[in-house]
Amino acid sequence: MRFLLLILCVITSSFCFSQNLIQGIVKDKKGEGVFAVNIYLKSNPQKGTTTDFDGNFSLKTEDKNDTLIVSFIGYKIREVLLSSINFNEKMEIVLQENAQSLDEVIITARDPISEQFSVVKLNKLDVYLNPVSQGDPLKAITSLPASTNTNETANPSLRGSSADRSRVILNGVPIYKPVRASQLNNQGFFSLFNPEIIDNMYVYASNPPLTYGNTSAGLVEIQTINNLESNQLQLSASLASTGVFISQKIKEDVSFIQVYGNYQFSDALVGIQEKQFPNVSNFKTKDAGINFHSKIGKKVEFNSYNYFIDENFNGFNEQFTYRGEVTTKNKRFFTVNNLNYYTSSGVLSLNSSINTSKQNFDFGNISSKNKTDQLFNSLGYKWFFNEDLDFQFGVSYDYQQNNFDDSTPIFFYALSPNSPSSNSETSISNTILETYLYAKWDVNNKIVLSTGFRSNIPVENQAYYLSSQLSLKYNLNKRQSFLLSGGKYHNYSTPNFFQKKYNLQSSNQIALDYTYRFKKTLVTAATYFKNETSEQILDAFFTVDKTNTFGLELFFEHNFYKYFKFTLANSFINQTVTIDNEEYKGQNDFDYLLKTTLQYNNPKLFSLALTYIARPGTYYNPITDATFDSNTGFYEPVFGEDLFSLQYNNYSRFDLSISKYMKFKKSALIPFVSLNNVINQKNERQILFDADYSSNRFDYFQFRTIYFGITWQFDY
Repeated sequence: MRFLLLILCVITSSFCFSQNLIQGIVKDKKGEGVFAVNIYLKSNPQKGTTTDFDGNFSLKTEDKNDTLIVSFIGYKIREVLLSSINFNEKMEIVLQENAQSLDEVIITARDPISEQFSVVKLNKLDVYLNPVSQGDPLKAITSLPASTNTNETANPSLRGSSADRSRVILNGVPIYKPVRASQLNNQGFFSLFNPEIIDNMYVYASNPPLTYGNTSAGLVEIQTINNLESNQLQLSASLASTGVFISQKIKEDVSFIQVYGNYQFSDALVGIQEKQFPNVSNFKTKDAGINFHSKIGKKVEFNSYNYFIDENFNGFNEQFTYRGEVTTKNKRFFTVNNLNYYTSSGVLSLNSSINTSKQNFDFGNISSKNKTDQLFNSLGYKWFFNEDLDFQFGVSYDYQQNNFDDSTPIFFYALSPNSPSSNSETSISNTILETYLYAKWDVNNKIVLSTGFRSNIPVENQAYYLSSQLSLKYNLNKRQSFLLSGGKYHNYSTPNFFQKKYNLQSSNQIALDYTYRFKKTLVTAATYFKNETSEQILDAFFTVDKTNTFGLELFFEHNFYKYFKFTLANSFINQTVTIDNEEYKGQNDFDYLLKTTLQYNNPKLFSLALTYIARPGTYYNPITDATFDSNTGFYEPVFGEDLFSLQYNNYSRFDLSISKYMKFKKSALIPFVSLNNVINQKNERQILFDADYSSNRFDYFQFRTIYFGITWQFDY
């Protein structure tokens, strides 16, 4: 092998001897290097390269009379005559933003009002390079300092609030239950979203913009791409999946389509590490998506995204003293359609969505069939009154219907298939009709004020509510800024097996965020308080009436030695819950929530990431005694009077991931491997008992597992 490599090097060096080397750097108007800019020769577009993380590039050519093309989305294409450059010096290219009027309006319309909110902006590359995301957009959020997810799922829990109080928005439309019903060894491990369709993702930690409704905690806004750079075929295979993704231009700079499909399976993943998945028998998932985008004339833009998933999971579950087989099946389809009309002073947007799903769950004497239908429509207008003042206003209609056909235990502690159960059919629906108004005023170069209101129009005997918010952003200088925000918010809970109703929930929030940027260093800090009220299911047995959360966040990020990045995030959270007028510790009550990463990203070599997460264990209810029930043959547990007084052991997890990007003219290969929970830490997830509750043991989160795969990309 070494002999062959030597011959290859000799041949390559002799060939390159007669070539000229172009070296340069690509910067934006701020003087910062731009990553992943396309650099190629006009006479041979297939012969090209891309800039590295600092904007540097090098390219060989035989013809000094050729033309160098520099192309990047959102910027004007640059053409440089090679006859005009000095090959002995490093050239510098400064990109200019695309100034076409329609593109400017589209960019302005798509960019949210994030400047006035505590928000983190992520793109597709951020998802792929995130060491904990495993290529999933919502999993990438768990590494953010504001994420307080404690169950290793993709559900976004932000600043101590439950996942159901936050919303995930796709192109202006809420996507309820945004995670898959079952994936790998944990329910909801992955989300429904493919990172290849994503342009930007905005994570609002708290005080979400009232341009969207039905959220009383945080918000995740996902936008699909509106411009396709090139046609591409992508094939992928991994230890648990195969997939295909096609991006095709229909008409240059006008319309394109993206089509993808995936098949996920457990055979190989579980087969080579069966002991690491004690609760998984098998799973199979098929999903497909189509994203179509078109510009209709100079003033109209249309996008349609359609998604289908069919998933099945078979494994084992254990509750109280019963362990048995569990089966989940889910079929779901939704379509999200958007139409934007651009005027000289604003954008009129029409958003529409239809969602339908059927889900079955079977465990012991529990059998649940749930059919969900949802219809969403909204009409809004973004009005640019002048350079310093703009308004947004509109109306939204959100209709949801849930039908349950259930068999439930008569005695909660008797869960075997032969234990007594009762059958019931429940049909519920809810209509959320709301209007909103939002205004932003750039007072001067340092101060920005914004306010928003959102009110429901009560139907079917609903209670009236008014959500409101106010924020003040102060830019101390170019490096530092403060953001003070607060408001009152409302949302309806999402029905489930335990709670078959829509509960109106509310929260009062106030937060102070600080940001400091200097060269390659970013520091953010935040303090916040939230008072969340209204009935909220904590688990199958306890309902919370009120939750108070006080938190402190600190985040540090530094890029060094060109290819290295270090991040450190820590949060202190003091949380209490009120149950039947008694106050207890909340499940997200932490003295620390530590997340740290070390990344090495060298496009010429490989990318490697080390991640460490640590926190105290969550709180749970003690069972102090048990009495035998001769009617069921099970012991009935007796809960202690001091609820949530016991705590699981401290949680810690260390992950390692490595990938390599290999470019071959018009194609590329990206192999990857990840080792999760490297030290095989036994992180306690749930307490389990023997038949009479005299002794206990624990169920654990994910053990040490290995996962690997490869992706092939072909540009045509």
